[in-house]
Amino acid sequence: MIPVTLHTDRLVLSIPTSADIDAIFEICQDPEVQRWTTVPSPYRREHAVGFVERVVAPGWDEGRETTWALRLNGELIGVLALFGIADGKAELGYWMSPAHRRRGLLHEACRAVVDFGFASSERGQGIGLERISWRALADNIGSASVARSLGFRFEGIIRLGTVAKDGARVDEWVAGLLRTDDRTPVAWSVLPG
Repeated sequence: MIPVTLHTDRLVLSIPTSADIDAIFEICQDPEVQRWTTVPSPYRREHAVGFVERVVAPGWDEGRETTWALRLNGELIGVLALFGIADGKAELGYWMSPAHRRRGLLHEACRAVVDFGFASSERGQGIGLERISWRALADNIGSASVARSLGFRFEGIIRLGTVAKDGARVDEWVAGLLRTDDRTPVAWSVLPG
Protein backbone atom coordinates (compact mmCIF):
# COMPACT_ATOMS: atom_id res chain seq x y z
CA MET A 1 0.00 0.00 0.00
CA ILE A 2 1.31 3.46 -0.86
CA PRO A 3 1.33 5.90 2.09
CA VAL A 4 -1.50 8.42 1.90
CA THR A 5 -1.45 11.95 3.31
CA LEU A 6 -4.72 13.08 4.86
CA HIS A 7 -5.83 16.66 5.54
CA THR A 8 -8.30 18.01 8.10
CA ASP A 9 -9.27 21.57 8.93
CA ARG A 10 -6.27 22.00 11.22
CA LEU A 11 -3.99 19.02 10.64
CA VAL A 12 -1.90 17.20 8.08
CA LEU A 13 -1.55 13.46 8.64
CA SER A 14 1.49 12.02 6.90
CA ILE A 15 3.89 9.13 7.34
CA PRO A 16 6.41 9.58 10.17
CA THR A 17 9.98 9.91 8.88
CA SER A 18 13.48 9.98 10.34
CA ALA A 19 13.06 13.76 10.74
CA ASP A 20 10.35 12.97 13.35
CA ILE A 21 12.45 10.73 15.58
CA ASP A 22 13.34 13.42 18.12
CA ALA A 23 9.71 14.60 18.41
CA ILE A 24 8.46 11.01 18.82
CA PHE A 25 11.11 10.38 21.46
CA GLU A 26 10.16 13.56 23.33
CA ILE A 27 6.40 12.92 23.35
CA CYS A 28 6.91 9.31 24.43
CA GLN A 29 8.63 10.58 27.61
CA ASP A 30 5.17 11.64 28.81
CA PRO A 31 4.13 9.40 31.74
CA GLU A 32 0.56 9.16 30.41
CA VAL A 33 1.73 7.93 26.99
CA GLN A 34 3.88 5.33 28.73
CA ARG A 35 1.11 4.38 31.15
CA TRP A 36 -1.72 3.85 28.67
CA THR A 37 -0.02 2.71 25.45
CA THR A 38 2.22 -0.12 24.36
CA VAL A 39 5.33 2.07 23.94
CA PRO A 40 8.30 0.75 25.91
CA SER A 41 8.99 2.22 29.34
CA PRO A 42 11.49 3.68 29.77
CA TYR A 43 11.32 4.98 26.21
CA ARG A 44 14.73 5.46 24.60
CA ARG A 45 15.70 7.24 21.40
CA GLU A 46 16.48 3.90 19.76
CA HIS A 47 12.82 2.93 20.28
CA ALA A 48 11.79 5.93 18.17
CA VAL A 49 14.36 5.01 15.52
CA GLY A 50 13.11 1.41 15.44
CA PHE A 51 9.49 2.56 15.23
CA VAL A 52 10.16 4.73 12.20
CA GLU A 53 12.51 2.30 10.45
CA ARG A 54 11.00 -1.11 11.26
CA VAL A 55 7.30 -0.43 11.87
CA VAL A 56 6.03 2.53 9.86
CA ALA A 57 7.28 1.94 6.29
CA PRO A 58 7.05 -1.89 6.38
CA GLY A 59 3.51 -1.63 7.75
CA TRP A 60 2.41 0.44 4.77
CA ASP A 61 4.45 -1.65 2.31
CA GLU A 62 2.91 -4.90 3.54
CA GLY A 63 -0.62 -3.47 3.89
CA ARG A 64 -0.90 -4.53 7.54
CA GLU A 65 -0.60 -1.13 9.26
CA THR A 66 -1.16 2.49 8.26
CA THR A 67 0.62 4.93 10.55
CA TRP A 68 0.36 8.71 10.45
CA ALA A 69 2.11 11.56 12.23
CA LEU A 70 -0.38 14.23 13.28
CA ARG A 71 1.07 17.58 12.26
CA LEU A 72 -0.15 20.96 13.43
CA ASN A 73 1.58 23.81 11.60
CA GLY A 74 4.33 21.34 10.65
CA GLU A 75 4.92 20.16 14.25
CA LEU A 76 4.44 16.46 15.07
CA ILE A 77 1.93 16.38 17.94
CA GLY A 78 0.90 12.72 17.93
CA VAL A 79 0.72 9.44 16.08
CA LEU A 80 -2.22 7.29 15.09
CA ALA A 81 -2.58 4.06 13.19
CA LEU A 82 -4.88 1.45 11.84
CA PHE A 83 -3.10 -1.82 12.60
CA GLY A 84 -3.78 -5.51 12.32
CA ILE A 85 -5.36 -4.87 8.94
CA ALA A 86 -6.77 -8.15 7.63
CA ASP A 87 -10.04 -9.63 6.42
CA GLY A 88 -11.87 -6.28 6.26
CA LYS A 89 -11.04 -5.22 9.80
CA ALA A 90 -8.41 -3.23 11.69
CA GLU A 91 -7.79 -1.68 15.09
CA LEU A 92 -7.41 2.04 15.79
CA GLY A 93 -4.65 3.21 18.14
CA TYR A 94 -3.28 6.66 19.00
CA TRP A 95 -1.25 8.85 21.33
CA MET A 96 -0.97 12.61 21.62
CA SER A 97 1.37 15.25 22.99
CA PRO A 98 0.18 16.46 26.42
CA ALA A 99 0.34 20.08 25.22
CA HIS A 100 -2.25 19.40 22.50
CA ARG A 101 -4.80 17.28 24.36
CA ARG A 102 -8.40 18.35 24.99
CA ARG A 103 -8.56 20.62 21.93
CA GLY A 104 -10.44 18.23 19.62
CA LEU A 105 -7.36 17.62 17.49
CA LEU A 106 -7.18 13.88 18.14
CA HIS A 107 -10.88 13.47 17.37
CA GLU A 108 -10.38 15.43 14.14
CA ALA A 109 -7.43 13.25 13.10
CA CYS A 110 -9.13 9.99 14.06
CA ARG A 111 -12.27 10.93 12.14
CA ALA A 112 -10.17 11.38 8.98
CA VAL A 113 -8.45 8.02 9.53
CA VAL A 114 -11.75 6.22 10.21
CA ASP A 115 -13.19 7.76 7.03
CA PHE A 116 -10.11 6.56 5.11
CA GLY A 117 -10.38 3.10 6.65
CA PHE A 118 -14.00 2.69 5.58
CA ALA A 119 -13.63 4.31 2.14
CA SER A 120 -13.40 2.12 -0.93
CA SER A 121 -9.97 0.76 -1.73
CA GLU A 122 -10.47 1.54 -5.42
CA ARG A 123 -7.92 4.07 -6.69
CA GLY A 124 -6.21 4.26 -3.28
CA GLN A 125 -8.96 6.33 -1.67
CA GLY A 126 -9.26 4.02 1.33
CA ILE A 127 -8.87 0.51 2.65
CA GLY A 128 -12.46 -0.71 2.31
CA LEU A 129 -12.77 -1.94 5.91
CA GLU A 130 -16.02 -3.31 7.31
CA ARG A 131 -15.05 -2.97 11.00
CA ILE A 132 -12.63 -0.90 13.08
CA SER A 133 -11.95 -1.98 16.66
CA TRP A 134 -10.66 0.03 19.59
CA ARG A 135 -9.35 -1.27 22.89
CA ALA A 136 -7.54 0.17 25.85
CA LEU A 137 -6.59 -0.59 29.40
CA ALA A 138 -9.67 -0.24 31.59
CA ASP A 139 -9.97 3.26 33.09
CA ASN A 140 -8.27 5.00 30.14
CA ILE A 141 -10.98 7.66 30.12
CA GLY A 142 -9.17 9.94 27.65
CA SER A 143 -8.81 7.33 24.94
CA ALA A 144 -12.32 6.01 25.54
CA SER A 145 -13.78 9.51 25.25
CA VAL A 146 -12.19 9.96 21.84
CA ALA A 147 -13.47 6.57 20.63
CA ARG A 148 -16.98 7.30 21.90
CA SER A 149 -16.95 10.73 20.19
CA LEU A 150 -16.24 8.95 16.89
CA GLY A 151 -19.33 6.76 17.26
CA PHE A 152 -17.64 3.58 18.49
CA ARG A 153 -19.97 1.28 20.39
CA PHE A 154 -18.76 -0.05 23.73
CA GLU A 155 -18.71 -3.84 23.47
CA GLY A 156 -17.49 -4.83 26.88
CA ILE A 157 -14.71 -5.60 29.28
CA ILE A 158 -12.16 -8.32 28.68
CA ARG A 159 -11.45 -9.36 32.24
CA LEU A 160 -7.70 -9.64 32.87
CA GLY A 161 -7.35 -9.45 29.10
CA THR A 162 -3.86 -8.04 28.91
CA VAL A 163 -0.63 -7.68 30.85
CA ALA A 164 0.30 -4.21 32.14
CA LYS A 165 3.87 -2.96 32.11
CA ASP A 166 4.30 -3.96 35.76
CA GLY A 167 3.51 -7.56 34.77
CA ALA A 168 0.06 -7.65 36.37
CA ARG A 169 -2.94 -8.87 34.40
CA VAL A 170 -5.49 -6.07 33.94
CA ASP A 171 -8.89 -5.56 32.35
CA GLU A 172 -9.33 -4.09 28.87
CA TRP A 173 -12.20 -2.10 27.43
CA VAL A 174 -13.24 -2.91 23.86
CA ALA A 175 -15.40 -1.10 21.34
CA GLY A 176 -16.15 -1.36 17.66
CA LEU A 177 -17.41 0.66 14.74
CA LEU A 178 -18.92 -0.83 11.60
CA ARG A 179 -18.87 0.91 8.25
CA THR A 180 -22.69 0.85 8.32
CA ASP A 181 -23.01 2.31 11.85
CA ASP A 182 -24.51 5.70 12.52
CA ARG A 183 -21.55 7.58 13.96
CA THR A 184 -23.59 9.57 16.43
CA PRO A 185 -21.96 9.13 19.86
CA VAL A 186 -23.90 6.91 22.26
CA ALA A 187 -23.58 6.33 26.01
CA TRP A 188 -20.91 3.95 27.25
CA SER A 189 -21.57 2.24 30.58
CA VAL A 190 -17.97 2.84 31.71
CA LEU A 191 -17.93 6.58 30.97
CA PRO A 192 -19.72 9.44 32.68
CA GLY A 193 -22.41 11.23 30.70
